[in-house]
Amino acid sequence: MKRFIYWLLAVLGFGSLVGCEQVPVMYGSPSADYEIKGKVLDADGDPIKGIKVEVQTYVAGPEPIPIIRKFSLDDGTYDASVQTFPVNKLRLVAQDVDGAENGGEFVEQTIELDFSKVEATGDKGAWYSGKFSIEQNIVLEEKEN
Repeated sequence: MKRFIYWLLAVLGFGSLVGCEQVPVMYGSPSADYEIKGKVLDADGDPIKGIKVEVQTYVAGPEPIPIIRKFSLDDGTYDASVQTFPVNKLRLVAQDVDGAENGGEFVEQTIELDFSKVEATGDKGAWYSGKFSIEQNIVLEEKEN
């Protein structure tokens, strides 16, 4: 019975709802690709590894919901790509979740990303708005003890 329900959902275009943590993009729904990349740095410009970088959207209501989580690499870089409903704004939240293991303890930072002035690339269609890319470095301040 469970297999039949999954098959029925897939046929009806709801296959992306099954086992997915991201905001589902169903067949026949408007969508766009978003790429956010950059570096996580301290106040001196040195890279910080192990910082959780979360992209959030307002597509489901007034409160932002997480759609993808990444961690900064040893050189401080992060790269978050997601396909979701077309939006003008996404929220980027950087949070130190490992404490002092990455060389210090850092204050959480939230950045609003405005895609309304970013030119889309790629093949656009009736349901697809294209790919939007922003490079955003994140500078974190150390927590005061």
